[in-house]
Amino acid sequence: MGPVSKRSLSSTDRSISPPALRRKLSCTTESQHVPNTWSGQVRLFSWNVNGIGPLLQKHLSFERGSLSPLRSFLKRHQWPQLLCLQEVKISPKDSATQRRLQHAANQGNAADEPTYSVHFSLPRDKYNATGFGGKVHGVASLIRDDFATGIRVTRKPDWDLEGRVLIHEHETGLAIINGYWVNGTSNPYRDPASGKVTGTRHDHKLRSHQHMLDETLQLGRDGYQVVLMGDMNIARARIDGHPNLRTSPVQHVKNRADFNSKFFTDEKGMRGIDVFRHLHGDTEKYTYHPRGRSWGESCDRVDLIVVSRALVDDMGAVTATDICDSAQERGHSDHVPLWVSLDLSRIAGVL
Repeated sequence: MGPVSKRSLSSTDRSISPPALRRKLSCTTESQHVPNTWSGQVRLFSWNVNGIGPLLQKHLSFERGSLSPLRSFLKRHQWPQLLCLQEVKISPKDSATQRRLQHAANQGNAADEPTYSVHFSLPRDKYNATGFGGKVHGVASLIRDDFATGIRVTRKPDWDLEGRVLIHEHETGLAIINGYWVNGTSNPYRDPASGKVTGTRHDHKLRSHQHMLDETLQLGRDGYQVVLMGDMNIARARIDGHPNLRTSPVQHVKNRADFNSKFFTDEKGMRGIDVFRHLHGDTEKYTYHPRGRSWGESCDRVDLIVVSRALVDDMGAVTATDICDSAQERGHSDHVPLWVSLDLSRIAGVL
């Protein structure tokens, strides 16, 4: 079992959840029943939704038990234990929309279906995250309540003021980081304390890489295996961009090199594993499909799932992963979901 976290449990409230429901689910068919969580298998999803609004819409049907679009997504994907959402675009002052998201996650649930609790990290930087009335960035994590009983703490790191990161530390020794990583641009970045311009968003992106690496390494020292999930705003290599990989301006090349070094190649870095490439080799699938372009005309793999090397090399805990690469799955967004399946029973010291 992983170590008891030394971090404050007051970072964000954690709901008390009911006992796990014990109904078996076939992995090849859709079902309303809850998977057998005692098998140790969990499925974690990530999706940059480019605004949460369409997932909260009410159906015009007056039929009892009708599902919200968000609840329908969870059902269609067989009730994942965790759904990490990025770019939810909710103002930190908008408590009503936050409540609507919690409601939509559970709207129309049947008695034998799971329920979800929602955690948020929303912008709190008065100089760099104020556009559109504060409706920029923002991440939310939907945690299935029977899985949430094992979450020791969900926290927002102090270094993230733009509402980009949520960290979930599980009692099995697994730490899951939901992240909407900074997009490097030449736009000015302002010091969060003084408001003075201190470089560009490219500079801020590189600093955020270091912060995320420091967080990941510290979790490793605390005994956790780490899963990084989300929109990382980096296409790692030529195969990850179609028809071309972005190379201009040159700072994008430098950002890419920094990312690959810190999280994959540097001996002092994370030395992580990109699970899609690990399990699917050179398969060409992409996560970003811009609106207003024909499907497949221009796309990039910028949403990633990166795990601690030991989860693959030593424990064999990563059992499956994929990208839901279709226009239907993209829905209203400009990104598609991606997921990973883990066998928690294979993690050292578990169960």
